Amino acid sequence: MKAAIPLAILLAACGKPASPDNAKGEATAILIAPPGAKMAAPKPFVFDEKNDLLEFHFAWSAEAAAVPPLVARFKTEMDKNKAELLANAKEDKAYRDKEGYPFNSYSSSIDYKTSGQTPRLLSLSVDLAAYTGGAHGNYGTKGLLWDRLAAKEIALADLFAAPANMDRLLTQPWCDALNKAREEKRGEPAGAGGMFDDCPKLADISIIPTDTDGNGRFDRLQLVADPYVAGPYAEGDYEIELPVTPELTAAIRSDYRESFEAQPQ
Repeated sequence: MKAAIPLAILLAACGKPASPDNAKGEATAILIAPPGAKMAAPKPFVFDEKNDLLEFHFAWSAEAAAVPPLVARFKTEMDKNKAELLANAKEDKAYRDKEGYPFNSYSSSIDYKTSGQTPRLLSLSVDLAAYTGGAHGNYGTKGLLWDRLAAKEIALADLFAAPANMDRLLTQPWCDALNKAREEKRGEPAGAGGMFDDCPKLADISIIPTDTDGNGRFDRLQLVADPYVAGPYAEGDYEIELPVTPELTAAIRSDYRESFEAQPQ
């Protein structure tokens, strides 16, 4: 997640019908296994393309590949982002060639990685990076939480019996940990009222349930503030890991509670 097409363009694109073509533009055959035959386990998907105009990377994990609606969504997103990146790169290169300016190839990278899964929920982190000229690229991290039973993406707040409890239980621990991380990076106390001294709201960051021990239950929450959200670009992003507490587990809806595992305090 290091490299700037705006991240809004990278994130746009979801919920359209699946493209009938594969990543290389060739027709994809649908194979139906005979009764009793074992189906191959889903595999991670990776698409890379590099030429004089752009360097493009798009990938998703094996766990995401096992969810057909997500695969359809990602294919649509990949096709849309690649087409927009290529069109913008062509336009920029034509202008720079005409004016005698050097052209630096564009780049985009989107990578859906599994942060954890339970029988009902699949938690993905999304690493995004892009460069479209300028002094530097942009990068960021997002989260995607998929409910297998409901067959749709859900928001983290949907997990709580009372959505307001998410702010009540997470805001103060997040702000305290963030200020500590700021002080470590800056070498001075945070909170003096500067431009990047306020604590970003939970709505402005990504919160990703994580299963660190691989036992099928979420035991941590990864909170990520992208560059410019909690600090200047030079400070990079801020990644804070909070343990799942008994209080947090108690606030989760009963039908989701088994997906979480409180940590010793």
